[in-house]
Amino acid sequence: MPIRVLFIILLVLTTITAQQKKSDDPLKKQAMAHMTAGRYGEAIDLLNKYISSNPRESDGYNLRALCFEKRTEYNYAVLDFRRAIKLSPNNNEYQKNLDRVISIWYKILDKKIEGHKREIAIDPGNPFNYLEIGKSYRNKEEWILAEEWYDRYLEKDKDASPDEIIRYSEILAKNGSITKGEKILKIYVDRYPEDWRLWSRYGYFTLWLGKYKIAEEAFTNALEIKPFFLEAKDGLDLATKNAYVTQQDPRAFEKEYPIDRYYRMLRANPDDDESRFRLVDELIKAERIEEAYQQLIVLGTTYSGDPRFEEKWAYVTDFRDNVYRNRIEMYQERLAKNPLDKEAVKKLAEYYEYLQEYDNAMMTLDDYFNQVPNETDPQLRFQYARVSAWGRDFEKAIVIMDNLLNDYPNNLDYQLFRSQLSIWNNRDVEVAREYLTNILEKQPNNFDALVAMGSLKVIDRDFIAAQEYADRAKEIDPRHNDVITLQSNIDFQKMRVEEERIFGILQEGREMVLNDDCAGALPYYEDYLSQAEPNALIYKEYGDVLFCAQEYEQALRAYDDALADGYYFDAALQRAKVLYTLRDSVKAVEAFQELVRDEPDNFEANLYLGDSYAQLGESDSARNKYEELLTWDLDSIEVEMVELRQSWLPVTGLSAIFATFPNYIGFAPSVSAYSDNIGFRYLNYGGRLELGVNTYLSLGTSFYRAHVGSTNADITFTTFKGHIFLSLLQNLRFGVGIGSTNIGGFTNREALDASVSYEKPDVFRLSATYTAADAAILLYSPDLIFSRFGASILRFDGKYVHPSKFMISSYFQYLRIGEADPDFGDNQGNDFQLRLGRFFWEDLAAGYEYFYQNYRYDSDFYYSPIDFNSHSIWADWYLENQKDLRLIIGGKLGYVPESDFVILQANGELFYRILENLQLSGNVAGGSTSRDNTSYRFVSFALSFYWNFL
Repeated sequence: MPIRVLFIILLVLTTITAQQKKSDDPLKKQAMAHMTAGRYGEAIDLLNKYISSNPRESDGYNLRALCFEKRTEYNYAVLDFRRAIKLSPNNNEYQKNLDRVISIWYKILDKKIEGHKREIAIDPGNPFNYLEIGKSYRNKEEWILAEEWYDRYLEKDKDASPDEIIRYSEILAKNGSITKGEKILKIYVDRYPEDWRLWSRYGYFTLWLGKYKIAEEAFTNALEIKPFFLEAKDGLDLATKNAYVTQQDPRAFEKEYPIDRYYRMLRANPDDDESRFRLVDELIKAERIEEAYQQLIVLGTTYSGDPRFEEKWAYVTDFRDNVYRNRIEMYQERLAKNPLDKEAVKKLAEYYEYLQEYDNAMMTLDDYFNQVPNETDPQLRFQYARVSAWGRDFEKAIVIMDNLLNDYPNNLDYQLFRSQLSIWNNRDVEVAREYLTNILEKQPNNFDALVAMGSLKVIDRDFIAAQEYADRAKEIDPRHNDVITLQSNIDFQKMRVEEERIFGILQEGREMVLNDDCAGALPYYEDYLSQAEPNALIYKEYGDVLFCAQEYEQALRAYDDALADGYYFDAALQRAKVLYTLRDSVKAVEAFQELVRDEPDNFEANLYLGDSYAQLGESDSARNKYEELLTWDLDSIEVEMVELRQSWLPVTGLSAIFATFPNYIGFAPSVSAYSDNIGFRYLNYGGRLELGVNTYLSLGTSFYRAHVGSTNADITFTTFKGHIFLSLLQNLRFGVGIGSTNIGGFTNREALDASVSYEKPDVFRLSATYTAADAAILLYSPDLIFSRFGASILRFDGKYVHPSKFMISSYFQYLRIGEADPDFGDNQGNDFQLRLGRFFWEDLAAGYEYFYQNYRYDSDFYYSPIDFNSHSIWADWYLENQKDLRLIIGGKLGYVPESDFVILQANGELFYRILENLQLSGNVAGGSTSRDNTSYRFVSFALSFYWNFL
């Protein structure tokens, strides 16, 4: 009895001493100090080392979980709290910590789920939201809902990554959806034939279904890519042991063991559940636990909840978890005693991989190689490279393999794996090409090299060569899964290239739209639609291009197609705009009213509803809608848009007139002069005052004084007029001026002018003017100073610049001169000019000019030639061509056939917006030409300002 008491006391003292030692561990102390200071990242680094040294101590996991909680990395916090509870199941503090974190984390996940559901309501076509919901339910361990949302994600995203499929397979395994998982994994191993994790997972699902040959090929494929992948190695052991006895009818003298018999029976009939249960029993007796685990997963699809199944499942899972954890702890203890124990490093990394704890496997190998950076063991270095690649650290794997090849340049296995790294990452493909070429020269029937070279040719998009390598591999093993996968990849990439070609057609159309050539883009869109399966977005985009190209009826049909599969607000909005453009006002109002009901805060729908009311003639409704919009919180551009539309509404009633009166007040002073070599001098100055009554009507008055003289005499003309201006359309303006001209202070003559003009700046201009005044003012002749008779000019002027930069301009003016010649009566004549040219550069235009003059008779008192014509080359150089500043200098060089005379002329033009309401215009010209077979020289200038007071 005393001995027993003494033993218990010694045991307690030893435990207390050990615990004291653990609590005094410097790593733990430093970590806790960092936690107190809020440096949780540094604390985690120290706790990682503490846990590696004390894997059976729960406090390290608990402290690290608290750090993760502070960093809001709740998933890692939950894992560590659960590990701590597993080591100390009676610790209430750990359980409270876990419950707290789960409560916080699950609320965040619920909000995340709701947020993504709202995003789906807005844009149901975005697969990202479905994926995030599935991941959230996975984190909450709501496996059925997780599977449902992953299914919906895969419907939206046909190019899901291998990582997502791996996660999905874990969910399917949890739910027992083995057959479903096998079908999905088959699709993705074909799509990603170089991903060893997918092959391994596919192997297990086929193994669970009793498809041992397929499972064996899948595990073999995984190990060909990653030779030390423990999960696949164990799976291959299971598959090959299952298939060990290959004879359907073993010879009589050979003994058939129960495990082999049950495997044979299951190969013949995979649905024989009774034999599978018996197989599980035999495997448990033989302690072939991993095989029993795989068989129970297959049975779980049907027998989950059955006491017979649950008893075996509990035994196997507990045994399996304990064995691997114990081995991990064993090798951790060996490493704690000797961090340079190479064999322990290898085994510990392998068991971490088996439990899919790849980060821990990498940490183990990293720690070893940090301590032994010059390790020369090629197998361990090769394993390190492969594990690095499994952890997606391809850069590190490539560096390790390059160093290995420097030491062992002729090792074909190393060359093959280095080539595979290049192919997986689609980088350094020439390195892969060099190595694979070398391997195939030395081993022409190397199956793996043939498959890899075929994959490389797929990357090159050389499908003919890829098919040749696939055919060579088929000659070696036509049923090998790698050959099937390569063939599938070739077929898939061919299809993808074709899809890219079709998508390229759409992109060409989009480029033309961006270049403002909507009509030119239509054939591309139509070609794309004839080859693809468009959705509502594409139909809506096609409708937008038709709308832009002014193909309104077709645009309506395109928007109808976009709306055929369900309501789509943007398409409905564009369709309503087309109705508005077609001036189908009733339908446009109905459409925009419905849109406003659906989204009452949408600015564009409300604005167009107001426009549709205006188009329908319901000005009061339009005005009310615009006034409502102005109460919204609009930006400056939107306010300007609404106010502009308000200004377009017709003015009705006296109060409306006063509300907009005066629309503007403008003053336009000007001065102009002309002089020539026959003694004529002309100077005109004055100004015009305008008053905008409303948007459409302006009134004005003008006063000008002109001095006309020669070397012998001069006379003054004073003109006063009243003006009316109408602006019925945005670019269309009418004007009439009526008044009188006082001549020399003695005689008065009626003065009259009228004009109409339409202009789109920098594109198109068309105008007509009529002027009636004294002949001395209009004909520029020194011999008319003291001759009093009237004259009138009717002038048509136009210019057009094509998008190709070709331009044409012309004017024609008809003159009627009331001279009342005793022999001929009134004179009549016309001037005609035609210019053709183009912009050869952005700032230089040049071309040809034809000019013609012809009068009824040739007068002795003013220039009135008969059949005068000339031909010239002209050019204009745009020194500045901005919205607020335009400066042009130009000239022409011509020839007069009648008098064999050369024409020379130079000119300049200026427009400058000094302020928003003040602008300056001017021009100057000078040159020489022929008149009456003699030289005629002239110079002229004009300058004017326009000042808008309001």
